Formats: sequence, structure tokens, C-alpha cells
Amino acid sequence: MTVYGAGLLIAGLWLGVSATAQELEIAISPTPVGSGARAAGMADAFVAIADDATAASWNPAGLVQLEKPEFSIVGSYNGVFESFEADYHDEVESDHQAHNFDLNYASFVYPLPFLVFGRNASLALNYQRKYDFSRDFTLDYTLASATSRGRLLTRLLTMEFEQDGGLSTITPAFALEITHRFSIGASLNLWRSSFLSENSWNQTIRLDEIDMLWPMLSVLNRETKEKYRDFSGDNLTLGVLWNFADKWNFGARYDTAFTGEADYRRIETRTTSVFPLAGFRGSLTGAARDVREKRHVRFPDSLALGLAYRANDRLTVSADVTRTDWNDFYVKDGNGQRYSLVDFGNRNTRWTRTHFDPTYTARLGFEYVFVPEQPDEELNRLWTLRGGVFYDEEPATGKSEGFKGWVRDAGSGDPDGFYGVAAGLGLLAHHRVNIDLAYQLRYAENVNRDFIRGVRGFREDVAQHRVLLSTVVYF
Repeated sequence: MTVYGAGLLIAGLWLGVSATAQELEIAISPTPVGSGARAAGMADAFVAIADDATAASWNPAGLVQLEKPEFSIVGSYNGVFESFEADYHDEVESDHQAHNFDLNYASFVYPLPFLVFGRNASLALNYQRKYDFSRDFTLDYTLASATSRGRLLTRLLTMEFEQDGGLSTITPAFALEITHRFSIGASLNLWRSSFLSENSWNQTIRLDEIDMLWPMLSVLNRETKEKYRDFSGDNLTLGVLWNFADKWNFGARYDTAFTGEADYRRIETRTTSVFPLAGFRGSLTGAARDVREKRHVRFPDSLALGLAYRANDRLTVSADVTRTDWNDFYVKDGNGQRYSLVDFGNRNTRWTRTHFDPTYTARLGFEYVFVPEQPDEELNRLWTLRGGVFYDEEPATGKSEGFKGWVRDAGSGDPDGFYGVAAGLGLLAHHRVNIDLAYQLRYAENVNRDFIRGVRGFREDVAQHRVLLSTVVYF
């Protein structure tokens, strides 16, 4: 959820100065996806395949396809590169970037050596880094206007935004083979702090403003720090896998909606300094505020459908479609008010809240295994090539006119569209170890027009780079 469609408010351009950003910025795609370099190399079109140790994150029903115990571990790099632009404000034009390395996934799958209800079954235990919140940038903005007395008011603003943290789960999973062509599975996602992840995030905004209006000059400095600590909650990932015809698989995954709880703290500080330019006395004022409360964060449900075609022992082609409803993505504060984490609009206010259109993601990928032409050749090394393309939407308000009219306009709720490509390479060594490498590029132009509210005509180009390296060990 990047959610890049979230908005930051530079109010004070007309109404006095404030800066808020309680929307949640997520560093790559907001659509729930699984993990693993093999799947990433296929553009994450993996719901109808799900036949390795990462299956619990894609479609837990696929776990019964594993014949031996497997262990997997995945590391990832995420890089976000942004270019800001705005009509009539050259000072907004700037480039920004954020990087993060993390342990993305770890799992152990154990096919049960006995039958359950007369059927094959598998168990798995998984760790997954679900969301990365790394983000930072600095924005300059200049506004000049005339007062009612004809004097020129000039405002110079600099805003710094920093966010870090993330959310992870510990996930036990179970799969059961109903028939030799049909299986079901379920994963219980335990969103908890652990030695691998604090399940917390921080957001800091600093706003410096200089106002020049003869014969006075004022300087305002404001800082808002928000902290969410020890986020916890539970939800299910349910899956089915159906080999409905020779060479054809159908898969479905449903992630249930859930509400998590976190300890919340917000610290606000503000100082205002007034300096005389001619014959007046200066002044200095300050204020501070500290808020602590329990907050509840609601995450939406998501449905993914996949289709895979295995043409032969070498080539597999797969496609996925995912739907997510972001109207159910909000935080509830200590007063019971619900605020969208896309635009921080009050969800309890019907006449001004945005109705967000559902987002859809379409993915198409392939995998080609270089099986030797001579069947008697030893398969000590088996190489695999992967690739794919995808279209990925992010929730947005559809508003693009800055702060003016923001309260009256609920917005169209049209999402932003991102396009992406993926490539991957795999090596199976001695039938015991599989090493996979994948790269994804996710790109969009002229999106997130509602991201910086208060800057009319704001837009940005976004390029997101993702690299995954994973290892699977077969026992």
C-alpha cells in the first residue's frame, strides 16, 4: 500500500501552518503477495503453482505437492526512486530515494509421514516480512500572495518526511489433499513482535516556514512524531488448488480482513519566532502536545485467482488476478473515530469520505527449465529461466486540486496504475539445494497527485526496484 496514494497536508498555505501525515506509506506494492525469488521472477504469478517451500504465502493448498521436507530462506532489497513535479512551482521538482535490506521470508515444510482422514497432508511454519514502511524525502515550497492592504506576503516552506519500520507474521500452515487432483489449505497469520521483527513503525514530519510581510518576519518550526508499537492481530489465508485437466491448474487464495491493535504515541512541538524588520519588538512562543492511546488498525481482505499451464517438463506459464477493497483500510483512534489510511479522511462522515474503487492486479509469468536433451545425463546442475509482466493498482482519492476544495470534494476514488516487469534465474544443485535470484521493476508516471495536499498540480514518477535471493534446501 505504498499506500503512495496517501496524502501529506501542507495546510497553512491559506489557513495557518500545520503538517499531518497519519496515512501509512508502504514501500512497494500495497497488494498482498507471497515471497520467494522463484515466484518474483515469474512476476508473482504463483497462486496456481505454489509447489515449493514458499507455498504457504501464495496458496497454502499447494503444500501437499511437496514430497520431502524443505527449508527456505529469502533475503530482499527494496529501492524506491521518486521524482516530484508541480505546476508553477519549479522548487518542488526534486528526486528522492529510499533503500532497505531485510530478511523477507523463512519457512520449514514437513509432509506428514502418515495419512490424515486417509489423505496426504503437510505442515509448515513460516516467517514473512509482509510490509516495509521505509520512506523519506525533503520538499521545498514557495508561495507569494497579496494581502487585503496590497502588501506582499512571501512564504518559504521546507518539509522533511521520515518513516521506518514494518510488519511481519509468524505463520503455521496446514494442507490436505482431498483427491489426487484437489487440495485445500489454510495459514494462520500471527502478527506479533518477535526477535526477527518489532512490528512497529515511526513517522516524523518537520515543517519549517518563513513568512515575510513588511515590517515583520516570522519563523515557525513544527515537528510531529508518531509511533505505533507492538502491533498485533490475527488473520487467515485460505487456499484451494485444483488440477482440473491434464497440464492445467486452477488456484485461489483468500486473505481475510482483520483488525490489529497497537500502542500509539504522538508528540507535537511548535515554536514561533517573530523578528522586527523596522522599529518593532520581537517575540518567541512555543507549544507541545503528547498523546498516548491504544489504536486499532483495520486491514482489508483480498482475493487472488490463478491459472497455470504446464506445456511440458520444461515450460510452465501462469497468470494471476488479485482484487482488494481499500475502503476497509483505516485506523480507529481512542475516541472511536475511524480515519482512512489512504487519505486520513474520516470514515464516519458519509458526505465527505472518499469511496475508493477496488484495486486489481494482473500478473503473467513463465518458467523454463533447461532439461538436458539426453535423459541419461546427470542432473547435477539444472538451470531455470523466468520472466513476466504485471499491472498493479494502488488506492487513491482521485483528487488533484491540492488543499483548496479538499474538504468539499470526496474524490472519485480512481486508483493509480503501475506497470512492471520481472526476470529470474534458478539453479538446482545435486537435487538438494535450489538457489534463485529475481529482479522486479515497478514503474508509473504522473501518479500520486493527492500525495502532497496543498501543492496544486503535484504529481510524481515512481520507479521501484526489488531484488530477491532465496535458497531452498531439500531433505
